[in-house]
Amino acid sequence: MTTVYADYAAAAPVRPEARTALLEALDAGLGNPSSVHGAGARARARLEAAREQVAAALGAHPLEVIFTSGATESNNLALVGVTDASRTPCHVAVAATEHASVLAPARALTVRGHRVTILPVDGNGHTAPQTVADAAPDLLSVALVNAETGVVQDVDGLTASVRERGGLVHVDAAQAVGIWPVRGLMEAVDLLTVASTKLGGPAGAGALVVRRATALAPLHRGGPQEQAFRAGTENVPAIAGFAAAVAIAIEDQATEYSRLRALREQLRTGLAAAWPGLQHTLAIDVPTAPHLTHCTLPGVAGEDVVAALDLAGVAVATGSACAAGAAQPSHVLLAMGRRHDEALGALRISLGWASTAADVATVVQALAHVRTRIRVRGERAA
Repeated sequence: MTTVYADYAAAAPVRPEARTALLEALDAGLGNPSSVHGAGARARARLEAAREQVAAALGAHPLEVIFTSGATESNNLALVGVTDASRTPCHVAVAATEHASVLAPARALTVRGHRVTILPVDGNGHTAPQTVADAAPDLLSVALVNAETGVVQDVDGLTASVRERGGLVHVDAAQAVGIWPVRGLMEAVDLLTVASTKLGGPAGAGALVVRRATALAPLHRGGPQEQAFRAGTENVPAIAGFAAAVAIAIEDQATEYSRLRALREQLRTGLAAAWPGLQHTLAIDVPTAPHLTHCTLPGVAGEDVVAALDLAGVAVATGSACAAGAAQPSHVLLAMGRRHDEALGALRISLGWASTAADVATVVQALAHVRTRIRVRGERAA
């Protein structure tokens, strides 16, 4: 049984406000929001109220909010939707460290006749603005906060050359909302991905915020829902919970940043004592989101440590949940120049809205105990 949950970067526990909104929608006797009868009208009213709530929190217009099933669909809609809407082949650029929900559809675009450039990163996972300028893409897709390391990209610097050339910019903010300032970001970008599960909303909801006048083709066809960009009956209860989570996450962002940063410092200090030789992936002075700590445990496999911690009641990860169980080491760490064995020893600990100092102490204590039981390569057997 899990006693401490420290994998918020994969999915955060549902916030009380989101749970209340979800249950209220379930109990309201709602119909299909596209139906014209009373039950349908009530569903439509709740759906549009959620749209206005998300738009207000993000500093966008309600008509710019397209509800989806989550970040993966939003990222696919951004890349495929923009290129499908183009009358000519597009040049798309994404960093080598992007989430699989960006890299996979980007690579698939080559089959449709588009050109794709995978941009290199430095040892901290940063993409250089000059690299983007040299590539001169029609569409740039970049994550504001990396899902594995937590490094924050310089979105303003990366997008300047693209915007000057009249190109489009998509920002994956799934790991950023409620953690890093995002309100007003739509003033600088064209498409923005937001995920419900990462910020304490229910699964099955998310949004792609699309600046008005941005040409976009739908992924799903067969109905007029979501301005015909996403056919199919909307998941109104999940969307209501998602909207409540977005609102409270952004309202609390400033105070949460300070609180999570303090917890991270406590965690880093504890990790150094619990596991001598532990190496943090990023230096302390590299801009990172405060909820995420990424490190390498030399001489062990990160998956073995995750499994041992799970038996001790502590939930952490080695990297992105979408890559969990993969035999290959993290593509993010390899792109940053880490060795194969370093990438295999990765550990990601991510905190969030319900995390406490006691949770951090338990994680550290459990990791120290695990170290006494796991054979570390290069050390003499006890």
